[in-house]
Amino acid sequence: MTQDKTRLIIMARGLQAAADEMAANLIRSAFSAVVREARDCSTALLDAQGRVVAQADMIPMQTAALSASFRAAAEQLDLANVKPGQCVLMNDPYSGGQHLNDIILFSPIFHDGMLLGWSGSTAHHLDIGGGSAGVNTTATELIQEGLVIPPLLLDVQRDWHGGMIERLIFANIRTPEIGLGDMDAQFAANHIGCERVIEMARRFGPDMVVSAMDEVLNYSERRMRAAIAEIPDGTWSGEAFLDGDGRTPAGPPVKVRATVTIRGDMAVIDFTGTDPQVRTMFNSPLASSIAGAVTALRSILADTDMPANDGCNRPLTLIIPEGSVLNPRPGAPVRARATACCRALDAVHAALGQVLPDRVPAQGANSTTGFFLAHARPQGGFDIHIDVLGGGWGAAKDYDAIHATDHVLSSCRLTPTESIEQLSPHILIESFGLIQDSAGAGEFNGGMGLFRRYLIQKDEVVLSLYSDRFKLPPLGRELGLDGKPATLHVERDDEVITLGATSTFTLRRGDIVEIRLPGGGGWGNPKNRDREAVAADLEDGLISSERAKQVYGLG
Repeated sequence: MTQDKTRLIIMARGLQAAADEMAANLIRSAFSAVVREARDCSTALLDAQGRVVAQADMIPMQTAALSASFRAAAEQLDLANVKPGQCVLMNDPYSGGQHLNDIILFSPIFHDGMLLGWSGSTAHHLDIGGGSAGVNTTATELIQEGLVIPPLLLDVQRDWHGGMIERLIFANIRTPEIGLGDMDAQFAANHIGCERVIEMARRFGPDMVVSAMDEVLNYSERRMRAAIAEIPDGTWSGEAFLDGDGRTPAGPPVKVRATVTIRGDMAVIDFTGTDPQVRTMFNSPLASSIAGAVTALRSILADTDMPANDGCNRPLTLIIPEGSVLNPRPGAPVRARATACCRALDAVHAALGQVLPDRVPAQGANSTTGFFLAHARPQGGFDIHIDVLGGGWGAAKDYDAIHATDHVLSSCRLTPTESIEQLSPHILIESFGLIQDSAGAGEFNGGMGLFRRYLIQKDEVVLSLYSDRFKLPPLGRELGLDGKPATLHVERDDEVITLGATSTFTLRRGDIVEIRLPGGGGWGNPKNRDREAVAADLEDGLISSERAKQVYGLG
């Protein structure tokens, strides 16, 4: 028995290593900068029932909802007789997907005719068709955002590799070579996952592999229950707000409300009271909202080393009303779903901050900024640059927050200047860096926001953007100050043109575009900040002498 337990632990680590190797393979093999450099992709291994048993440390919004995607696909497809050489392909947000650019691929894992599990990957594709290159900021229905792929059960040799499904998909995409390269990278990553699980089955036997998958889930469930049990019993409510619906500049903010109930080792997160769905792309489909809620709770638990898999979800009950901005009815646009998803996280934190004030951080920038510069080549084809930009994180007790980093639900990396300019002949990066005084001051400071200045090299370059925190700043906690909100403007000759968080604007050669991302909120009274830390911030240029004097009382 002891030997079996030891072997199960070794195999559990092997599953995790396989998921990590899948991610490394996907990143190295990808064609697009958004996957290869920004790493907007995820990989995981699932058991035969479609439960995630191991996931790479990539994009929580993708991996935390992958089992929901599989369940939705299984409801529409007959997977009882799935065969080697088949796969499931999908992106439909109303069939378990995220948004249309995130294409999800599941490959079955067979050993001697036995289905051991599934290898899964998600990657953000540069273009998925739709009303414009980049992002269609005026979309009022899903079909305007791009090609919708319901769950499809494919024969890889017949339907891919020049087959009819591959040809159909990439006939509707503006950058087919890049898209096909990224899709093939997903196939390669899934193949690695399949091979590693099969190797384990050959070495230890298929029954031990199945037992290891079950034990991994049970182990995470036990640790999740123990971590929840450390929270006092009770019910708390919190709210968070989007700037608006992305269309009406003077319109009201959009509310996300969460009520969290802790009873022993179980938690209920109820989003009743959240505003109805909007007519723009700021809705979050159910799979994304589930990921946001689960991540919100897990991120503040004392057990920070808990293996992330579907076992963590067993003690949770989620209530997400249909027709709300967190669970829109089919057909609504969802391209900017990460913003509402982040507000779900913020609302859960606002609720739990009442009982766990020392664990819950101040608000960070907490929104995906999808920044696109697209140019149609005269000879045909498109150059599309996407920047996934991050601001400052929120500070918490005993630590300053990190600067200019994508939010916790995404974790994309900044694309290097060299890569941008190599792949995008229509732009140059004039400068980028941290924004002095952008972070919320506190006993512990928020993270600093980021600015980037783009010099446009050609006429008829189309800027399109979705973001948030242009009106409502990231909030501080425990007397910490708010971070500075975002801005966007175009410098044209002697004119400065101010744009909003949801914008489409045609640029010309010589224009300069500058985007400035928010700083995170501070935690605790700034007057209590260590004097040596304030002096170091001043010396490093993180704060100005004026802020050091007025906010911290230095000098």
